[in-house]
Amino acid sequence: MSIERVVVGSVEIRSVTDGIMPAHPSFLFSGVPPEMYQAALGDEITAEGNLPIKRGSFLVRGSGRTILVDTGIGDKNPQLPGGDLLSNLERLGVRPDEIDVVVNTHLHFDHVGWNCVRRNGAFVPTFPNAEYWIARKEWDFWTDPAILSEEGPHLRSDVLPLKDCSQLRLVDGESAVTPELTLLPTPGHTPGHCSLSISSAGEQAIILGDVAHHPLHLIRFWIAAVDELPRISRRTKRALAERLIAEQALVAGGHFTPDSFGRLVLIDGRRTWQPIKG
Repeated sequence: MSIERVVVGSVEIRSVTDGIMPAHPSFLFSGVPPEMYQAALGDEITAEGNLPIKRGSFLVRGSGRTILVDTGIGDKNPQLPGGDLLSNLERLGVRPDEIDVVVNTHLHFDHVGWNCVRRNGAFVPTFPNAEYWIARKEWDFWTDPAILSEEGPHLRSDVLPLKDCSQLRLVDGESAVTPELTLLPTPGHTPGHCSLSISSAGEQAIILGDVAHHPLHLIRFWIAAVDELPRISRRTKRALAERLIAEQALVAGGHFTPDSFGRLVLIDGRRTWQPIKG
């Protein structure tokens, strides 16, 4: 049985989904021949030929702070499946005003959808007491006028409203969110993509963001069609895989379905994904 909660040292991590979406393997594994991904995926592929993947976020508690990593797709576009994040947080007894930090690993539409809500005709932060942590390189890329003209809707509703807000915190390089949590640059999927590294009581974990949508991205270093910088993405996957194995770190994958948590290990010299089961 899949588990939704792990503890790393004194840090608690909970998987909190905003819903499930179907994704075609050719989208997740760009340029990979169908016979290769079909053999690797087996019965994970549905009768319709898709993979179900979570629109996943993580609730992290440590050092007296409550951190939300990514905010899903939101509910602004009723044609897109999702929008369950706030209700799922409520089931955990967590109100929006209890979130201390929101970390956006990157600014794709399915990771910022609950950054803001419409109130009195304007978009305002959903989490009124939270700092919103975003890599400066990521912010600069997506708020460039040329990108805004192509990707406008979600940026205008869930990113730009933070621009002049005191809650926005733009960061450069590795940055400590708490003594146990560090924002870790992992570029490639997007130029300023970051993951969240956790180190507590001698135990390690990394919340990936979209370094990997599926464990195969860490095993084969295949890239997704939406990786903005494919060559850098592959390098990042390789380097992160080596680190995960060397540190025996727990992995938290927001899109991994059904198992959000696991470890990347070497067995007979081959990278292997070992999900954590209940």
